[in-house]
Amino acid sequence: MLNRFSLNLSLTAAALVIISACTTTTQATLDKQVGLKEAYAGKFLIGATMNGTMVANNNDPKTKIVKQHFNAATMDNAFKWERFNPEPGIYSLDAPHNFAKFTNDNNITAIGHVLFWHSQTPDWVFKDAQGNLLSRDALLQRMRERAQFMARHFGDQIKIWDVVNEAIEDDGSWRKSLYNQIIGDDFIEQAFIIANEELPAGSTKIYNDYGMTRPGRVATVIKMVNDFKARGVPIDAIGVQGHWSMDEPTIADIDSNLSALAATGLPLHVTELDIDYLGREHFFSANVDLKKLVATPENNPYPDGNFPTDADIKLGKRYADIFNLFLKHHQNIDRVTFWGVTDADSWLNGWPVAGRTNYPLLFNSDASPKAALQMVIDVGLQH
Repeated sequence: MLNRFSLNLSLTAAALVIISACTTTTQATLDKQVGLKEAYAGKFLIGATMNGTMVANNNDPKTKIVKQHFNAATMDNAFKWERFNPEPGIYSLDAPHNFAKFTNDNNITAIGHVLFWHSQTPDWVFKDAQGNLLSRDALLQRMRERAQFMARHFGDQIKIWDVVNEAIEDDGSWRKSLYNQIIGDDFIEQAFIIANEELPAGSTKIYNDYGMTRPGRVATVIKMVNDFKARGVPIDAIGVQGHWSMDEPTIADIDSNLSALAATGLPLHVTELDIDYLGREHFFSANVDLKKLVATPENNPYPDGNFPTDADIKLGKRYADIFNLFLKHHQNIDRVTFWGVTDADSWLNGWPVAGRTNYPLLFNSDASPKAALQMVIDVGLQH
């Protein structure tokens, strides 16, 4: 039996071989590489989040990565109300239509993100022409008109939707957004009823949230889903965002909460997976004012975009542990979507630290593969 020191040396040597292969691989060889979608075929869809540039240009290196490795896709911002419909009667439809065409042409499952979210929603949605808050019925009608618009323009091209996003607080209470203030505590219920009535028949309707290992939020989501099912409120799946770090949540915590959520009987979608490699817990207390954080050599150790070999190996090991867990639960998981394609696309660059460069995904900023990519592929191929 190998002792721990010998085992670690063996793992490190194996990972270094992967690193060497990744850094010396020709484009022709990359084109023949088994993709993530093949590695997890028959288990769950593998998705990525795209932006307007990617869906407009099939020759973009990131777009090529999506076609090779992913069989599901989500737009990062183009469908959010603020970007999609910034003023009454004004719509920005180029990126959404490009996305629908790209996914349809390439046999990629399209996910609509998001119908109703308290953030990135313009003020006019909640107010009348005089600037007063709408009545409950008036806001419900605006929500219905948005769902109707999506159905008219995208129809069967997009049949999986995040209907409501992030409407529950960490402690399990309802988020006191303007949706909640105007409509009431049944806002989520009403949103799903509207979506069910207006989206194409057979659409998958998801409740999506972050921090789905936090006891208060998970308990409320489970209670809500079970209540909806008992009363016939149409909800089809639970979205688990998966914005995690190298240390938190633990594999045990993710495991137990996936089991608890799956016990509702609804399928799970891991909707926004990334690993905050640099993290927050190592540098900042819980009460820090995030607006004042700036990059320093301590919290921004790799500002030039060069991700070291040993860091790549650690990231790959964390991802491998997580994907082994997903495979354990694969009968309850329909999809796993990375929030971005390359590190350059990540929302973690500059958040919560202004000027910081992070490394949360499987492809470097220049679209080259990390060793972590092959480590995740290997997990899928071994099952």
